[in-house]
Amino acid sequence: MGIHTKNEGVIVVVMALAWLLVAVAAALVVGSGIRMADRHAPVTDHLAGLPANLTVNDVLGRHAPQPTIR
Repeated sequence: MGIHTKNEGVIVVVMALAWLLVAVAAALVVGSGIRMADRHAPVTDHLAGLPANLTVNDVLGRHAPQPTIR
């Protein structure tokens, strides 16, 4: 159980790199989709019945100011 071959270590490293690449690719695709939706929002918001001047504060509400730590 405690004996590992060099090939097992290589397999673990390759699998970790593969998962990392998949995660980075997914993040880029999602980020690109969000940016595209943000660019098209003024043009398409009315299709969903949203007002043209809708802001994030309208949706999430205003947040109370957070105290600063000194």
